[in-house]
Amino acid sequence: MGKLLGIAVGLWLLSGVFFTLETLRPARTQPRWRRDSKTDVAYFFFTGVVTRPVGTLAAVVALVLSALVAGYQMRPGAVQAYIQERTLMRELPVLVQLVVGLFLADFIGYWTHRGFHRFRTLWRFHAVHHSSEDLDWLSSARVHPVNAAISRFLLVLLLIPFGFDVKVLGTVGPLLTLYGLFLHANVRVPFGPLRYLVASPAFHRWHHSADERGMGKNFAGLFPVLDLVFGTFHLPSEGPERFGVAGERLPDGLLRQMWYPFRARRLRRAAE
Repeated sequence: MGKLLGIAVGLWLLSGVFFTLETLRPARTQPRWRRDSKTDVAYFFFTGVVTRPVGTLAAVVALVLSALVAGYQMRPGAVQAYIQERTLMRELPVLVQLVVGLFLADFIGYWTHRGFHRFRTLWRFHAVHHSSEDLDWLSSARVHPVNAAISRFLLVLLLIPFGFDVKVLGTVGPLLTLYGLFLHANVRVPFGPLRYLVASPAFHRWHHSADERGMGKNFAGLFPVLDLVFGTFHLPSEGPERFGVAGERLPDGLLRQMWYPFRARRLRRAAE
């Protein structure tokens, strides 16, 4: 009960912040309470109770695997010794480590994200996140646990070996998560020249577009330079007209969407 209360308080506080932002500077006119807003509220609680613990478990598995690859034997204190091992990275100031850590995390996330769009099996899980037809900050909660587990596993597996300070590792994830809420918000914020350096809501809204021009674009979660370098940057002056999964409408409701990736695979096999 205490956990649910904490999630409810978090939802209340964030709703107050983003209600203000989305009222003062809306990117487009849309209902404040959408047809499927109740689904996103359910996802917000589901994330805290199910998705986040699943992601944490995936991170622990990745950490243990990384320690084994590094030559550590699985005995008490081995993983702690591994993540506290003295490295050249730890000699850098914590702020420098944080910037480098955020960039590397976004680089890993960029290619993981592209993989979710590239491979059909992975896309079925990621499509759940793209199913919102009206985008706002709460849409960011719509993530399938399998999507979260794979992303977290790869992030930890590939980031840990760089030898960051533990405080940095514990900060990178929450910062990217909080910024992700802002990226999905229905807000119009002029970034000016910074739009090429820092991801903006306008940048990410094109990623969620159901228009052909925006498909397969803007995978970065923080540094658009990754999309610029790898040819997936798309940010015209106008915004997208439609959001959602092009050519398909996913089922409504959290439980139906949890089952959708497995049902979609079964339907495809039946059609083959």
